[in-house]
Amino acid sequence: MSATLWQRFRQVARRQATDPAIRQGGESTDFAGLLARAAGWAAALDIAPGERVVIAAQNGIGLAAAVPGIWARGAIPVFVPAEAPDSHLRHAVQKTGARALLHDPGRARPEGLAAEVALLALDAAAPAPAGAALPEGPGQGGEAPGSIVFTSGSTGTPKGVVQAAATLASGVDRVAMALGYRPGDTILCPIPFAFDYGWGQLLSLLLGGYPLVLPEPRGAIGLCAAIERHRPSILAGVPAVFADLLAGLAPIREIDRSSIRLITNTGSRIPDPVRQGLVALFPEAALSLNYGLTETYRSATLLVDLAAHHPASVGHALPGVELSVLRPDGSEAPPGEEGEIIHRGAGVFLGYWDEPERSAQVLRPDPFWTDPARPAPKAVFTGDLGHKDAEGRLYIHGRRDRQMKSMGVRVSPDEIEGLLLAGGLLREAAVVARPHEMLGDLIVAVVSLPEGGDPAEALKGLKRQARATMSPYMQPRDWILLPALPRNPNGKVDYPALKRLAAGEGGAHG
Repeated sequence: MSATLWQRFRQVARRQATDPAIRQGGESTDFAGLLARAAGWAAALDIAPGERVVIAAQNGIGLAAAVPGIWARGAIPVFVPAEAPDSHLRHAVQKTGARALLHDPGRARPEGLAAEVALLALDAAAPAPAGAALPEGPGQGGEAPGSIVFTSGSTGTPKGVVQAAATLASGVDRVAMALGYRPGDTILCPIPFAFDYGWGQLLSLLLGGYPLVLPEPRGAIGLCAAIERHRPSILAGVPAVFADLLAGLAPIREIDRSSIRLITNTGSRIPDPVRQGLVALFPEAALSLNYGLTETYRSATLLVDLAAHHPASVGHALPGVELSVLRPDGSEAPPGEEGEIIHRGAGVFLGYWDEPERSAQVLRPDPFWTDPARPAPKAVFTGDLGHKDAEGRLYIHGRRDRQMKSMGVRVSPDEIEGLLLAGGLLREAAVVARPHEMLGDLIVAVVSLPEGGDPAEALKGLKRQARATMSPYMQPRDWILLPALPRNPNGKVDYPALKRLAAGEGGAHG
């Protein structure tokens, strides 16, 4: 029988007892200290095996220690973004039947939260005393749920993505192998642990023994301070983080960046100007481009030595994973042809917690299963559109549910966003649409300018750029300038809010 998540964490912590585990500003702990804090949480939580504990808090040592403490009781950590509104917290607690809610110190009890749900600040549990016996509880292992991560809820109510304990453990190993992690590597993580990529970094600490550096304060200035003070070797980010780092407000060009040997990205394609800026700032660092969903842990990665030659690709499937591109008729698309991306094999989630109908829409029998003696395992129908090239490298085009039809032609808003950003005139860009009697979908570009940019001149330049680089059916017909794009609690662009703006509910139009 393989080790449970608690057992594996305990093994890592004992093996690396005196090694740094987490550093955040002036606060730090080694693995022995993290283990003591986790044991303290195991003692403080009044929960039974299989029960759920919701965590809604900023990244920190307390949060990192609470997770293995929950595992030690055989219970399941449930992640909700710290900035989530009370309605999302209530939904997560009610949907999972959680017994407790862990939160940042000073947060008020969410309005409407049931009285029987315990509310505990992340500084509430004292570390176990030195020499105290560690929990020997059941832990979470095999196909038992190891975590529930609630999505942002940008469409409909948030969904709780359930991953098996074995998937979390194997995912850490597969990612470390594919990305070439080394003993002694330290990961700088500016991504919230409640977001799947941030959760992956925390798992790399807890189950892989790779220390974390957490920016303090949050944001680009904190990132620079963390690089200079703690000298991490890996920077894990998403395009929005990298764009902020390059925006000119943080002193990234003035600090010693030489400790960074690897930069990893997921979430969406890095716009070319941002990628080029990263390469210029970190000339000695390799760039790893990745793809995956909360529902798949991680799906694909591009070998670092190919990033310069195929920057639009996310590469090949990770070990244990098969990725296919499916035509509408259910057959596999040939190289170059667009279709829906299907994830099969390692990483497939167990379903959405207590949502069988929504689970069945995404989690379906493997369409390429050929063994008649056994039922087909489940595959994840990602809802992402893409294609493979002749060498099998995967390219992401965007979400199926975001496709638009302008002037009778289907267009990808992701492609338009990429073309807008490629001109170097913008800091951020997002594309939405509103219905139009003649055009079908009227394309609206919502953009933010670099610091000090002149709106009138920028709009003239953007329109010239669009005419020069886009077909008529791709060109935005309306432009909305904002100081910054709105983001949901997971840090992703809030497209529903932008659709409301496009419908005329505010914003400066041009």
